[in-house]
Amino acid sequence: MSRCIIISAAPYSDISFYKDKISDDDFVICADGGYEYAKNAGVSVDLIVGDFDSSSVPDTDIETIILPVHKDDTDTMYAAREAVKRGFRDIVMLSSVGGREDHTQANYGVLFYLKHHGCSAEIVCENFKAFIIENELIKIENQRGKTFSVFPYACKRCGVSLKGFEYPLASYTLKSEYPLGVSNVIISDAAEVSISGGSAIVYIYDEI
Repeated sequence: MSRCIIISAAPYSDISFYKDKISDDDFVICADGGYEYAKNAGVSVDLIVGDFDSSSVPDTDIETIILPVHKDDTDTMYAAREAVKRGFRDIVMLSSVGGREDHTQANYGVLFYLKHHGCSAEIVCENFKAFIIENELIKIENQRGKTFSVFPYACKRCGVSLKGFEYPLASYTLKSEYPLGVSNVIISDAAEVSISGGSAIVYIYDEI
């Protein structure tokens, strides 16, 4: 199955940094105003969804799902549900953080939803990416020198082990009220992160 790109409408977003990473095989969904970002970046779009409460319905032949203004799902949440419904399990979210903090938090919730529906999903911005780890060990390859942060997500605490980091951890209980996991550095091309007893959100920054 090909990858799905979801482009949201966080203000002041420019997705041109990601254009060369979108292939012809990717299925691109734009959530409401995200279509303008895609169009400005020259990205080909396969589906548009949204209630268009702050913009007009695009005049295009692209498949468009018009949502009611009064609804439970955000436009991005609906786009994620649609991606899962259509069988996609590898998903990248663009233009989904920044601007209103409540919308940013909502989109991290979408990331968690995708994780719980069997997806490999990440939020990608110009200088960082974020993803969820839950009761698993992952390898982080060829990211030496990048800044790494990890925090419990949707739980009070979780077990964390880090190998290949400036500040390693071995079965440490990371608590949500104490941000010990902020601003570590990856020092190996084959680093490992293990999360047990809960879930965590990870941030990897290209530059600080």
